[in-house]
Amino acid sequence: MKKFFKVLAILFALTVVFIGGLLFWAVSQKSEVAAEATPFIEESVPLISTWKISQFEHLFSVEGRAAFNGEEGQKVIEYLSKIGGLKSFDSPVFVRSKSSVAISGESKEIAIFTVEAKFENGAGLFTFVLSKEDSEYKIDRINLSSNAFLDL
Repeated sequence: MKKFFKVLAILFALTVVFIGGLLFWAVSQKSEVAAEATPFIEESVPLISTWKISQFEHLFSVEGRAAFNGEEGQKVIEYLSKIGGLKSFDSPVFVRSKSSVAISGESKEIAIFTVEAKFENGAGLFTFVLSKEDSEYKIDRINLSSNAFLDL
């Protein structure tokens, strides 16, 4: 019976160490992603808020750029520009990150951040979906939510 409790205690201790290690790894990954992506986002927000594709196109991934090339993309940018010029923005807030591997073996790291911003015609919330390409982040998708669009 003593041996049973000893084995049980060892299994419990190993489980605690494993969970603790997993939590430590998750926190360190979050810090690393935030440290790498935050300067990129802080550089991107003012450029995107010019509403001129030529100013920010280089910040987007190939998939992201494809969304702006068509007539529909031009209309979206034109509509978003109605919120006006950027007045100020807060620091980016890390939401989550994930990694995925395609059948071809290619891996992709995705990070999601939000940024609260104030524009000439109201406040808005940017949501950035970033992917890591060649050890640097690029924007895959971006969303701007604002109640100011209700009045435009």
